[in-house]
Amino acid sequence: MNASVTPNASIIGSISGVRRQIDVLVDVRWETNANRRVVFDAKLRKRKLTVQDVDAFVGLMTDVQAARGVLVCANGWTKAAKGRADRTIELRLMTEQESEEVDHAAMEPCPHCRPKSSKIKGVVFWDGQFPLPLGGWAIVFTGKCDVCRSFAFWCWDCGIKDVVPDGTRYECGCERLWFVTPNKDGAAFLVRTEEGDIGLDRRPAR
Repeated sequence: MNASVTPNASIIGSISGVRRQIDVLVDVRWETNANRRVVFDAKLRKRKLTVQDVDAFVGLMTDVQAARGVLVCANGWTKAAKGRADRTIELRLMTEQESEEVDHAAMEPCPHCRPKSSKIKGVVFWDGQFPLPLGGWAIVFTGKCDVCRSFAFWCWDCGIKDVVPDGTRYECGCERLWFVTPNKDGAAFLVRTEEGDIGLDRRPAR
């Protein structure tokens, strides 16, 4: 519950000042510092990963202040690439087979990415379960879409699950209001109840 997972994340680089795309970003859910940030990059290529690929990834990690990095390689890596990764940074090289052995979060098609104008339909990655103290305990799952980057919720009390794009509000069957609040550090996902606003997840901007 302390980790926030964002597929297809977009972060402003601390050095470059431009937006950097990250395949999967793992951050501390509530803290704004990046001292535990992990970035994942998938390389679906016919050739092996080279030392130049590792150098480029090292630059990305430095720019987004990542503490660790994982490169997923479809066809392995060169000896020089492994040496660069082993000696310089906290970087793990992972084969495609190894990645398939890892437990994955539940995934579902994103209902917000279904307009005819959209060529790519997103997938919601459910990554957080929260027991909320609402006159008892209410179970809520949260997630994010890998295409539109919208937050998603799954309220177990009423059974409703849906995506809440930025700038919209959604009231579930429990009369709880789900909404996104932008701020200078990115955006926060909240639920409004009779007990007040409860923070669920965040999407960092830097």
